[in-house]
Amino acid sequence: MIPVYICDDEPAISAQLERLVGDQIMMMERDMGPLQVVDNPVSLLSLQRQADVPAIYFLDIDFPGYMSGLELAVKLRQYDPRGFIVFITAHGDMMFETFRYRLEALDYIVKGEPSVMARRVNACLESICERLMSEPDGKNNYCSIKIFDAVRHIPLQKILYFEAVGSRHTLVLHMDDEVLEFNSSLNHFEEKLGETFWRCHRSFLVNRARIGNVRLKENMVELDNGETCLLSRKAKAEYASALRD
Repeated sequence: MIPVYICDDEPAISAQLERLVGDQIMMMERDMGPLQVVDNPVSLLSLQRQADVPAIYFLDIDFPGYMSGLELAVKLRQYDPRGFIVFITAHGDMMFETFRYRLEALDYIVKGEPSVMARRVNACLESICERLMSEPDGKNNYCSIKIFDAVRHIPLQKILYFEAVGSRHTLVLHMDDEVLEFNSSLNHFEEKLGETFWRCHRSFLVNRARIGNVRLKENMVELDNGETCLLSRKAKAEYASALRD
């Protein structure tokens, strides 16, 4: 899931944004969240460094006694260069300032009429979803999975392996704390994810970063959580050849 943060020091605006963003995420049925709300830049920076990136940030501009929202965005960019930043501001002329700071903000939503803010929030979230879906899997450290009418964006580091089961293009995605079943093919994800994943068997596509051991004598690939996948003769030969090189 893609984390979503709201940082605003006005309780009324913060509550309004939390409701608007939360409602839009629910209606869109997109894999976004958790939605977290803080009232100062220091708290947001602390939270951000503990979560997955890229993330979505709705930021106020003015934080009396703290750094400005623009300075906060610069610090966020250092850790999350591909994150999505939306400024929520009482000023409608912030584009030049964000250009000066080289921030590439997604939008500038002026505080005011709730219905107008709701439309702008929805447009931002739709744009983010379109961007994520149009980019190759793995470019944002996420893999996009479509399950019925919903789209999940799974952090690559949480993926152990894909397993093909049955004969009707059914895949099972194995993660640290979840297993998902959906319709697709290993060929599709092998092409999309590239060298970060290894087709160790016709039925298994494993995350190279999660491999703990390759047990050649047993024809097994062991993941770092102890689970195992089959190792084909072809993949075994390729692996042995790579070791010799």
